Amino acid sequence: MAKKPAVPKIVAIDAHGARSRVRAQRLEIDLGRGRRVVLDFPHMAWGDLDIEAATDSGTPVISVQPGARNLLSLRVECQHAMAPSAPGSLAKAAPAPSLTLTVQKALDEATRALVPKKHRIRSWARAALRRDAEVTVRLVGEEEGRALNRQFRGKDYATNVLTFVYGESVQVPGEQGRGPLVGDLVLCVPVVAREAAAQGKDLAAHYAHLVVHGMLHLQGFDHETEADATVMEALETEILAGLGFPDPYV
Repeated sequence: MAKKPAVPKIVAIDAHGARSRVRAQRLEIDLGRGRRVVLDFPHMAWGDLDIEAATDSGTPVISVQPGARNLLSLRVECQHAMAPSAPGSLAKAAPAPSLTLTVQKALDEATRALVPKKHRIRSWARAALRRDAEVTVRLVGEEEGRALNRQFRGKDYATNVLTFVYGESVQVPGEQGRGPLVGDLVLCVPVVAREAAAQGKDLAAHYAHLVVHGMLHLQGFDHETEADATVMEALETEILAGLGFPDPYV
């Protein structure tokens, strides 16, 4: 039997020292004037804690201002079994590609409850990124999903994910372009939820797979031939494993 992930135990302390305990997987702190800080404790992700700033207008910023030298401590620890190397023998790491992400929700209130948070969509999209990109992820209902699939693919039904590339032709997979890649991913939320239930998959895992799948399409990967499908599916599986998700094709 798989072991259930531990739920973090959180203690809130007010100005008078009174303590309140709560068990939560995610905390949303409202700072007023449309500003929020979100603390997420994922059991299947890159790390043990995700911190996200959010605002209704402008650019979200997390600013840390310690009042004294001993009030701030940040420790990031990675341990690997590595052989020692001579000074200067390590190649400089290539800069990570940048992602400008917009998330749109064209959904009714009930369907919105099935949608993952923006920071999770961002982490999934970034994991599949091989070059700078400006991407809009649009989450839609069945009516819009069907209309888009009919208009652009000639198929009169809603599908799970559609990919649109703008501004330049699709390039060789993994090849760097001169400017950022610009494109849209359209996810049909009712279809995604139905597929996850029918296949016995965790809904977040299915969303992650479709975001990774769509991001690879944007960057020129495809699965029209058996050889191309083998390459693309292997890459999807590798990326999802890095995010803590199981093989989507098993």
